[in-house]
Amino acid sequence: MLMLALFALMIAYCCYSVYFYGGRWVANPHNPRISSQKQEVIMGTVRDRDGTVLAYTDGTGARRYHNSRDTRLAVSQVVGDSGGKVSTGVDTFHAQYMLGFRSSIFERVGDAITNTPQRGDDITLTISERLSRYISEQFPKGKRGAVVVLNYKTGEILSMVSMPQFDPVNLSSALSDEAAGALINRATQGLYPPGSTFKIVTMASALENLPDLENFAFDCTGYYPVGNYSVTESSGHGVQSLSDAFANSCNTTFAALSQDLGYTMLGQTAEKLGFNENFMFGDLIVYNSSYPIDDLSAEDLAWSSIGQGRVLATPMHMALIASMIANGGVMNEPHLLRAITTAQGGTRKLPGSFIGTRVLEESVAKRLEKEMIRVIKTGTGGRAALSDGYVVAGKTGSAEASNDKSIETHAWFVGYITNDNAPYAICVLVENGGSGGGVAAPLARRTLQKAINLGL
Repeated sequence: MLMLALFALMIAYCCYSVYFYGGRWVANPHNPRISSQKQEVIMGTVRDRDGTVLAYTDGTGARRYHNSRDTRLAVSQVVGDSGGKVSTGVDTFHAQYMLGFRSSIFERVGDAITNTPQRGDDITLTISERLSRYISEQFPKGKRGAVVVLNYKTGEILSMVSMPQFDPVNLSSALSDEAAGALINRATQGLYPPGSTFKIVTMASALENLPDLENFAFDCTGYYPVGNYSVTESSGHGVQSLSDAFANSCNTTFAALSQDLGYTMLGQTAEKLGFNENFMFGDLIVYNSSYPIDDLSAEDLAWSSIGQGRVLATPMHMALIASMIANGGVMNEPHLLRAITTAQGGTRKLPGSFIGTRVLEESVAKRLEKEMIRVIKTGTGGRAALSDGYVVAGKTGSAEASNDKSIETHAWFVGYITNDNAPYAICVLVENGGSGGGVAAPLARRTLQKAINLGL
């Protein structure tokens, strides 16, 4: 009976693994079936949401990319390359569609009868080439980082730009200097301390778990001793309410607040919002953000509450958190595939996706939105504000990249437009960019304005 039970568990785990990871195994660039299929099947075409061709196969069977180098660079990590060096790019990760693995037996028989070469599916992406190219042009020169723009109502990824970029037509420069990381999609694979943008999570936990927050007050002197260390500010903020501390991004107030929350409550909220979660999205791979849940020390908890220490997050995850707040506490899955068209002109069913999951009570999300709007109106995020009646809610962050502050901080901005006719959420990360309010927020404003102008 024990042996039978073990065999049953093994079979169940095998089925589970194939169901959840099968697509990723097929898309592995080392899978010999992909190389073999490329010799027999004409690879499909990749287009952006407006129909712009980003990648196609010519009459000789060679893989070709957009004529404009600027466009190729802007969408490089999303589209990928013909050799599979970027395994997360569409050309490799969705090879099951583009190389005809999902073609039915009837489609293959039809091709055989008509003596038509087998052709893979065409894919239309949710991204905008025009918005991606604009972001690439506006990104601080010589800096690394990422910008993610989502439609928070539909979950569509409108842009996913990672810097530095590579040219799929000429990979030699990227391969010769892999240390520069041009082949890494920093939007989904880059793990960074989120800095003060994590205060969204800490405040959510406080709103969920601590009573009488309306009477909360903390006197920020610019110095808060905790354990063997101290959390400091450049200058004291004076007596702060919770709302004041969020708008002013007061580290000492949130460090003190963390001691009331403790590891358990703050950790539970962080995990509800996706930290330590194994994201199994159908359209793309997103690396796991992490929040330490082992109870170690008071100072570790204090640093975690302000997005430092051992807390790490991807820009895509932080954009999803912004979208979740915009959706009243419901987190949707991000989508990169807008349509899949068969060689015969039919419509292939899109990969399955989970229904939006409620992770915060609507009242908590609405309170967070109110405080994030205040950040833009009177706090550190003023340079992200839009005109013409558009209201932005957001949070800046300047995350320390070294213990001795010898390296410039990472500049963050996370936010969204509250207007229903412009449902855009955004995350901007500039590695070693400096101030979130001074560097990331202006880039977010320009990007959101461009998305509005394009009418995405």
